[in-house]
Amino acid sequence: QRFGALFMFLMRSTFEIQDYDIPWNPNRLEQRMGRIHRIGQKNEVFIFNLVATNTREGDVMRRLLEKMEQMRLDLGQELVYDFIGEVLEDEELDLASLMEQAISGREHLDDIIARMEKRLSDEHQKLLELAQKERMDELSFDLPGMKREYHATTLESLPSRVYGEFVLDQFHSTSIRMHVSSDQSSVRIERFPKMIREFARKQRIYLKNDESQRFTINERKETDELPLLKPGHDLVKLALSLTERELQQLSIPTFSFTYQINEPMIIELNEIILTDGTGRELQRELLLTGKRSDNTFVRIDPYWLFSSHVIDVKTIEIEDHSFKPEVIKQSRHLLNHMRTCREEQLNKKSQFLRRSFEAQMNSLYDRLQQYQNTNIDHRNSALINQTLSLIEETEERRNDRLEQVDRERSIQIRSIKKIAQFHVVPSNSEYARIIPADYEGVVRDYEFRRGRVNVKVQNAFGLVDFVSEDAEGKSRFIILSSKEVRELSLNLQDYSSILDQTWIYYISDHLIIDEIPVSEVPYMDGDDLYATRAK
Repeated sequence: QRFGALFMFLMRSTFEIQDYDIPWNPNRLEQRMGRIHRIGQKNEVFIFNLVATNTREGDVMRRLLEKMEQMRLDLGQELVYDFIGEVLEDEELDLASLMEQAISGREHLDDIIARMEKRLSDEHQKLLELAQKERMDELSFDLPGMKREYHATTLESLPSRVYGEFVLDQFHSTSIRMHVSSDQSSVRIERFPKMIREFARKQRIYLKNDESQRFTINERKETDELPLLKPGHDLVKLALSLTERELQQLSIPTFSFTYQINEPMIIELNEIILTDGTGRELQRELLLTGKRSDNTFVRIDPYWLFSSHVIDVKTIEIEDHSFKPEVIKQSRHLLNHMRTCREEQLNKKSQFLRRSFEAQMNSLYDRLQQYQNTNIDHRNSALINQTLSLIEETEERRNDRLEQVDRERSIQIRSIKKIAQFHVVPSNSEYARIIPADYEGVVRDYEFRRGRVNVKVQNAFGLVDFVSEDAEGKSRFIILSSKEVRELSLNLQDYSSILDQTWIYYISDHLIIDEIPVSEVPYMDGDDLYATRAK
């Protein structure tokens, strides 16, 4: 006790900490966090709740938080904090009571935890049933719509190999020592330089120094010990941070290069950031916009940047300033799409909030009526006042949550930032891919006459050019080619998830001459691709 008192005194004196007690019900804990992590807070906020390990109260706290986290994950929202606290307090299962029982030893520790978990499990089931009522009815489940969303995500995502290639190139330029296999497909890093480790720690990226880091760029060689890198991998995050540091130190000039493209084009890269009314960043999008010789604009898919390698790079003084109106137009399109996507989601969230708070308020009113009906000789006066206070707090919390949902509806473009502009010259060999928007009518008519509908055009030079559906809802992915189909070279591993559904249409004089499954087309094999990189 003396040591504890001295420790608390030193901590209060040094850091002016007022209280180490953790409040419970959980909603009050959440409110305390909210006062620190307020709207407009630009810095990352970390909140630590201190719990003694290897103690009775520590075991209770750990089990309680684990159960709460599972409920939060199952419900898919933070609503659990609005309800569980009152349930626990009502049955003397709040944190203070649990700690007192745990320390005093009046009950066996396992009995305390079992009683707490049973009550939480009962309430968990009630909330899940309530949430289920707000979800789509199983009979009206939009399976075709879900398939379209899945395919859209597949087409808009960069191939897995891209992240490994990016890390490999960035680490080469940063002088990180790597051991690369002869075919350039597998990489091993034994140790990072001290300077890189310190930089990583500042970026909150924690590298493993007690074992080597290994990864592959070739999907066919992926194993548990040799993984493909994903967007959230620490090595990818490190490479991105190193790149960002470099970009902050230099201004990217306008330049030209020779690349795979079917016509000369000026292309500008812009970054678009969308936020909601709470200040939260919703989307950070990179826009590639191409200006053609006839001064019309076309959206370029980012996949194009990773389909080959630039050559003959030159810095030039000429800069085209006509992109801004088109970039604003495309940004507004992204904004409207985001609003449309979120509106239904926020409506469901608002409805769920109203129903959930209504259920809680009804429970509180029932409790209040019970106390009032049995208030003989004013024995329940304290309970009545406590319940009235809970009703008032719940109403305030309801209004705060609904106001936050309204703020989330307000979506805006926070910034449009130009990153680079470049003039692209077609390579000597004619590029077989063509701009799909030029042939949208041709493809729609061709698909319609064969019983396929829902034709959707994609951005130029992406993984595919069109997507359509047959009468059974099965998707067909289409690549347009201006050359004989069998002459087209593709990196087949990029199509692994949609290989059996992808077709190449050979088009000439605005007519589709032939179609062939992509699996039957000669392609650039993965090993050839990495050999090309090495060369």
